[in-house]
Amino acid sequence: MKVFTNLRQKMKNSKVWAYGKYVLLFYVLMMVIYGYFMMANLSTAPKFIYAQF
Repeated sequence: MKVFTNLRQKMKNSKVWAYGKYVLLFYVLMMVIYGYFMMANLSTAPKFIYAQF
């Protein structure tokens, strides 16, 4: 158990771990924005343009 606790403490203080958390947070944020744009109906073209084709 002490080995696990020491490993967790080292990871908590590591700069690589802190950078990885920011990268993961940025990735999740980008996926949320991408999902919003994929699901939202944001078409700005007028309806009559679609009726012509």
